[in-house]
Amino acid sequence: MKAWRRLAWAGVCGFAMLLAVTGWCAKKSRAQAPAPQPSPQAAAPESGGGGQQSGKGFAIESEMLTYSAMDAESGTLACNIARNLGAADDKCVPRAMSNAPGVVIITGDSTALSEFQLWRGDISTMDILTRRANRYCPQAGQRGIISGIEGLLAKTPEGQILSIAKALFTTTSVKTPLEGNVLDQTLLNDIAGHLRAAGVSVVVPDTYGPHSLATIDEARSPFLAKFLALMTARGCLDMKAAGADHGAAADQPGDKADDQDRQAIAQAIDGFLQTLTGPDVSKAPEPPAGGRPEPQAPNISHLNAVMRADGLAQEMGFDASSSGNGDNAPWTVLWLKALESGGDEVASDNLIKGSKTNYTGGAVGTYALFRLNGQLECSGVFYNLAGPVLFNDIPKFVDGSMTAGPGRLVGGCKAK
Repeated sequence: MKAWRRLAWAGVCGFAMLLAVTGWCAKKSRAQAPAPQPSPQAAAPESGGGGQQSGKGFAIESEMLTYSAMDAESGTLACNIARNLGAADDKCVPRAMSNAPGVVIITGDSTALSEFQLWRGDISTMDILTRRANRYCPQAGQRGIISGIEGLLAKTPEGQILSIAKALFTTTSVKTPLEGNVLDQTLLNDIAGHLRAAGVSVVVPDTYGPHSLATIDEARSPFLAKFLALMTARGCLDMKAAGADHGAAADQPGDKADDQDRQAIAQAIDGFLQTLTGPDVSKAPEPPAGGRPEPQAPNISHLNAVMRADGLAQEMGFDASSSGNGDNAPWTVLWLKALESGGDEVASDNLIKGSKTNYTGGAVGTYALFRLNGQLECSGVFYNLAGPVLFNDIPKFVDGSMTAGPGRLVGGCKAK
C-alpha cells in the first residue's frame, strides 16, 4: 500500500515538473524568437466617424459586430420616433393615417437648412416686391401679361435678365452630393430604412434632393410661381413708364412722385434678379507660399441652392399661396450624428483549454427631433454593444441566426 502511494506521488510530481519545464521552454523560445512583424491587415486603420487613422488594428469580425449593433439601435430609435409621431403602435406596426407624418433626415454637415433659408428669404423678397409693384399694375392673369410685355422687354437690359431667368427655369437641376462623413451616412441610411418599414415617409435631401432629376414643374413650384408674378409686375412697371412718357397726364401733380416710386421698385427687382443670374465672382484663397493650394469644397450657385430647396418644399406640401402649410405641415426634422464606434479582439491561450478569440463591436450616436417651427419633440443618445462573440460564431451574424440586442436609448420620445 505504501509503495502504491509513493508511486502515485511520484507521478503527480513528475507531471507538475513536466508542466513547469514546458512553460519554461515556451517562455525561453518566445524570448529568443524575433519580434513578430505586424501584418497588413493589423496595420490597417480602424474606420471611424471622422475618417482619421487612429493607429488601432482592424478586424472585419469586429466591424461586422459594430454595424450589427448600430442596426439594432437604429431600429430601436426608429420605432420610438414612429410611435411619437403616431405612425406606429407600441409594437411598431404601421397605423393607417389620413394625414401621415413625414421626417426630413439631416446630419451635422447638412446643407439643406441653409438652402431652405435662402429659399424662404427669396420667397419673402419676391412677395414684398410684387405687392409694391402691383399698386401700379392691373389685376390680370400672369400668362396674359407676360406674353403681352415680352416684346416691350426684349430690347431692354431687364428683358435680357428675364430671358436668362426663363431659360434657367426650363432646365433640369441635377444635384452632385459632396463627400461627407461615411459613418454618419451609414447611420442615416439605416434609420431611414427602419422608419420607412414603420410606415413613416422619409426624405433625405443631402443624399438625394426631391425632384432633382426631374424637369421643373412650374405648376407645382412655389419659387417659380412667385418668380413669374414678380416678372409680371416688373414688366407692368415698364409699360406704365412707357405710357407716361407719351401721355400729357404725366405732368399732373403726384405723377412725379409715382414715377420715382416705380423707378425705385424696378431697381430693387433688377437687383434681386442679378443675385439669381449673376456669375459667381468669389475669389479663391491665395495658396500658401511654396506649397500647393488647399482643396476647396465645391460651391453651387444661389439659384441652384434655392431650386434644390424648392424641390424639398414641394415634397413637403408647400404651395405657391401666401399661407402654404407653414408650421402646421405634418413633417418633422430628424438630426443625426454618429459619435463613436469600434470594438475589441481578445485572444486567450491556455495549455489545458486551448486558444480562443472573442470579438466585440459597438456604436454610439445622438439625435434630435424638431417640428418645423423649431420646437424640440425629443432628443437623446443611443448606443449598443454586440459581443463578446467567439470567432466560430461570427457566421451566425451573417445568416441571421444570431443578432445583437436592441441597444439602449437614453432620453427618447414619449408615444402620443
